[in-house]
Amino acid sequence: MKVKNFVLLMLSPCYLAVTAANASNWEDTIKENSFVADSELEISTRNMWKYLKTENRFDKEEQRYKKQVAQAWGQNLQLDYKSGYFADIIGFDASYYGGIKLAASKDFASRAILYNDDGEAKGYNKIGQRYAKVKLDFEPVKINGKAGWFTLKNKGIFTNSQRLSLNTYSGYYTNTALGDWNLDLMYLDSKVMRRDSPNIDKMYFDDGNGKRHVLDHVITGGINYETKPLKVYYFYGQADDVFRQQGLEAKYKLTSDVTLASQIYNHEYGSDGKRTTEKNTKRNFDKRAWHYAGTVEWKVPETPWTLGAGLTHTTAKKTNGVGQFARNPIGNTRGRFNSPAYSDIDYVRDGETMLGLSAEYQINPDLSVGVRSNYSEFSYEGEKLRQGQAGLFSYWTPMKNLSISLSGGYGWHHEQESDYSTPKLYNGHSQRAHSLSGSMTTTYRFKMF
Repeated sequence: MKVKNFVLLMLSPCYLAVTAANASNWEDTIKENSFVADSELEISTRNMWKYLKTENRFDKEEQRYKKQVAQAWGQNLQLDYKSGYFADIIGFDASYYGGIKLAASKDFASRAILYNDDGEAKGYNKIGQRYAKVKLDFEPVKINGKAGWFTLKNKGIFTNSQRLSLNTYSGYYTNTALGDWNLDLMYLDSKVMRRDSPNIDKMYFDDGNGKRHVLDHVITGGINYETKPLKVYYFYGQADDVFRQQGLEAKYKLTSDVTLASQIYNHEYGSDGKRTTEKNTKRNFDKRAWHYAGTVEWKVPETPWTLGAGLTHTTAKKTNGVGQFARNPIGNTRGRFNSPAYSDIDYVRDGETMLGLSAEYQINPDLSVGVRSNYSEFSYEGEKLRQGQAGLFSYWTPMKNLSISLSGGYGWHHEQESDYSTPKLYNGHSQRAHSLSGSMTTTYRFKMF
């Protein structure tokens, strides 16, 4: 009898109405929770093509210098989910990256667009970012943290550059802010997913003797000062006890039209990475390397022109060769390097001084075109080495969520030894080599919620 009464109660219109109302209230409660209500989902697609033809690299298999064509073309789909904060403290973010191969040359890998599966170009799928996040507000101090897999853009000694996906790193990150000052701290366990691979790889470093160290961890961070006219960033990082890196970046808005900037970077071997032999040449420098850069940008008043100039210099002594300041000294990572010497073929050899010039013309609010050039000089065994590049670029945003960029250029360099930095000399003279580069990227993004 009790069971029968219970069933009748469950089926009664009043009970069903109350249950539906409670369910509705429950759903509304979830929807109104900031963890759900503040969630965002952005979908983006990116079509990317990159091309680089060089003739300055020595082919070890054929034992000769030859033209190499590195070309890759791919299409991606990217989903970026960002939750709100439960109890205004904890949340969760994740990003999916999918890449599809459209075309590739034999030497496609250096373009970092497609997955290199033992010499075969392929697409890939991966959940690149997945991390818990926390925020704490102890007015006036604010703390934000992450734990898991995440990207790093100009944080500590690392940064990112977009391909079909981004480099992601495993570890912990915190940012503590107080007024115009903030402090970044990171502990990375050396696991990384490269921007062109679905695999989990380890960071590594080649020391002063050419010995490769698979890293256990990297500790890095930075002190940042940010105001409207002046921004200054100092960062430092150490990989185990084999490598140390530090840098200082500053930007100052002199007037509404003129912006000055400067960068100073330093690389140095740790106690376990120091050079102890005279024989090996497979290293970037003997003890330490420095790179200095300065830039100026001028938006010409009452005209559509923006003009820029940059000057850089590198010191990286190396016995029996020409040293260099490696842009990505830790293998499988993207090093923080915001110098104008960053190019298809970087201008970072020992004693190398580079001048860069650029001019951009804003045709309308959606379209700009420009030209940039680089010229550098350095000496090796009495030979004066000169190299440079000249190229065109354009940016077009025909729609709010759609952007298209094009660039390409011609370069003149010199043949190199197998260390890819020391010039190859024939009877005391270098041999000219040329390069041709091109790039096209189309990006479309929109928010689902």
